[in-house]
Amino acid sequence: MDTLATFHPDIWVLLTHASGDNDQCLALAEALDRPAAIKRLDWHVADAAEDRAAVRALLADTEDARSRRGELGLHGPWPRLVVCCGRRAGRVAFWIKQQSGGYTKIVSIGRARQPVESYDLVVAPPQFALPARANVIKLSLPMVRRRSANDDHVLAGARRSNIVPVPKPWFTILLGGDTTQFEASESVLMEVALHAQMAADRHGGSVVISTSRRTPPSLLAAVESVLYRPHVYRWSGAAANDNPYDTLLSESAALFVTPDSASMILDACASGTPTYVIEYPERLDLRRRWRRRLFGYFRRAVESLDKWGLRRISERLDDAQDWLHDHGVLRYPRDLRRLHTSVYQQNLARPAALFDPSTLPPRKPANDLTEISGVREVAARCRALYDWALRRAAE
Repeated sequence: MDTLATFHPDIWVLLTHASGDNDQCLALAEALDRPAAIKRLDWHVADAAEDRAAVRALLADTEDARSRRGELGLHGPWPRLVVCCGRRAGRVAFWIKQQSGGYTKIVSIGRARQPVESYDLVVAPPQFALPARANVIKLSLPMVRRRSANDDHVLAGARRSNIVPVPKPWFTILLGGDTTQFEASESVLMEVALHAQMAADRHGGSVVISTSRRTPPSLLAAVESVLYRPHVYRWSGAAANDNPYDTLLSESAALFVTPDSASMILDACASGTPTYVIEYPERLDLRRRWRRRLFGYFRRAVESLDKWGLRRISERLDDAQDWLHDHGVLRYPRDLRRLHTSVYQQNLARPAALFDPSTLPPRKPANDLTEISGVREVAARCRALYDWALRRAAE
């Protein structure tokens, strides 16, 4: 449903082409338990530069742009609260705030692409390194949606229709794609695939591969090259009833997930199926490596100064780091290894190197990541922002 109410809601949720971003926005919107309208900013672009150009064209002061915004529902009455995630939705959220005269509150999930203080609330999952601020909530996991009883019924039907026609136990490899942080290593994937094949041979099961929309053919070919008759499901964007993804999550003996996709890692962790993260080597250019290290130096210096009682100096150093971020010199970095560490620490997954093909890993009950992620606390802060905006409007 594009609208969660029969009137014009005061909360807008901006969704884009990024399914992982959208899931977090919807998780928060559902936890708010208040009427919300979904605005879809879903269009395909080749790269970030093309995306920025498309957003500029959408927000321009032209007749064509106004017509396009009208089609997307980006017009008054303006909302009290906007929930967004990602570059595209963030740019539109700030435009909405400007159109509203400043009373619309922005709740952004993930990376702060604007000065941190310009957001009303920033929700920072563990992979986003942000400083401690009054308007920043740091989470131990990205927010996930709570599955309803109706969802379980639909999934049960999907599992009946999505019978995977190979012997159990299944050792499933979930393949993502390329990312700027990691080198998608064919050799690492081949080693993991060999261990999965050894487990399948020992326990009389099968190796299953499931790709995503970002999986390049070369990665799939590398995995297939070392397996004996793997069963492959290629992502096609088909309807849920034709996709065995949920079946594989819930019924596999073990899941091996590439490290590039936070959403796939969380899906696997939530299933209760033993989950192993395939750890690629990092691929950082000089700029990113310098940014990561300098951020760490700043944070350690600030923490040390605070510990020594030199609060005034630490605040100045903090302000300097904010200035560097605001001017695009040293952006607060994104590091997916922080997410991997968090799921390891919470015993939700393990590195793939620790998988032992000689024994079947024990299953656990499905994990309620909704509670673990802290979405309830985020929703409470959002409701406070919303109520504050209502009081200001009534004055």
